[in-house]
Amino acid sequence: MEGLGILHKPEISLNTVNPVWLMNISHMLIEVYLFIHVSLLPVFIKNFSLSIFEVSLVVTGPRVFSLLVSLVSGALIDKVGAKPILVLGMFSQALGGALVAISWNVLSLFLGITFINIASPLYHNSGLSTISRFLDGKKLNGMMGIHNALGSLGSATGLFLLPIILVYGDWRLAYLVWIPPILIWAILLIGTKHIDSRISRKKTVFSIKLVFRKNFVNYLIALSFSFAASTAITTYITSYLVFEKNLSEAISSLIFALGPILGIFASLFSGKLAGTVGEKRLLTIIMFFSALSIILIPFSSSTVLLASLYVMFAFLNSAIWPPVSAMTAKLTPESFRGVGYSLTTSTYQLIFAVTPPIIAKLIEIYSLEIIFPISFILTISSVFLLKLV
Repeated sequence: MEGLGILHKPEISLNTVNPVWLMNISHMLIEVYLFIHVSLLPVFIKNFSLSIFEVSLVVTGPRVFSLLVSLVSGALIDKVGAKPILVLGMFSQALGGALVAISWNVLSLFLGITFINIASPLYHNSGLSTISRFLDGKKLNGMMGIHNALGSLGSATGLFLLPIILVYGDWRLAYLVWIPPILIWAILLIGTKHIDSRISRKKTVFSIKLVFRKNFVNYLIALSFSFAASTAITTYITSYLVFEKNLSEAISSLIFALGPILGIFASLFSGKLAGTVGEKRLLTIIMFFSALSIILIPFSSSTVLLASLYVMFAFLNSAIWPPVSAMTAKLTPESFRGVGYSLTTSTYQLIFAVTPPIIAKLIEIYSLEIIFPISFILTISSVFLLKLV
């Protein structure tokens, strides 16, 4: 470790930075690839000669491995602390981006996306559990809004560059450009001393009943329906725009990018509002208007109207995360906060893994428009299920 001694010098040390903000910046970098491969579905279909079903397995199949990592990482965070898990996630992100950028066949593409997907739960479980142990109440809601806003900024920046790259260069550059900043940040995090989510003050014997309470289980079920609806739309909206509306890959990617850009403001607004009206009430409102935007999209008479409705949906889809994160903290004991966030993240990973292949089969039977009525029904169902919490 002598070679890393320079990391402790004040000019490049992160030890003076608030741990909460270290998590926020990490979140921004961990999200830069979040939607890029989803936006590139039409490109993958053409370049690798894949069907809708096959490309859905390539892009979302890696979520199965992400789910396994998510289930394990929560318990590890509670035992060994957040920093090693966080740093591992950053290196996994960089490795995944490099593998996708040099992918020569479907298998190497799948492997790269797998490492990117693994990075997500490694960060989210460590980052969210760290923030929730430094803050509570309205401060927690507000910071969760800022945290999600920076994540949206990361994914929006990645998507904003994508149409430019598609017009003037090769799609692989969309992954390559982010590897240096991710690696630099990962190395700097190694030198920090005060990132720690480990609970060592009291030895609490783990009991599944302490986490799997009735309210928390009902909460996860309600989220599952909402996650399935949003996954169906976000996974196939660019394919819908390209193959059904005859838009170019660059234009469809640009429309797709507008969602995360506005998601920055959605997260800040949602974080503030959750502390005022309550997380559950805000989630219900968001889900209701999300369902409304979903069902209106296929009836759009123009590209502008369609894009506006999708942006509305994406705005609401981003706004959901601050209250979700805050509710997870409220519904789980502090001693097992890592496990609590792990279960919420794992639920999302599971739904993200199984939903696209199922929807792909329905698309092959009917058409790409089937995503809208299915997502509408799932979202309305989540509204009613949330009342059980």
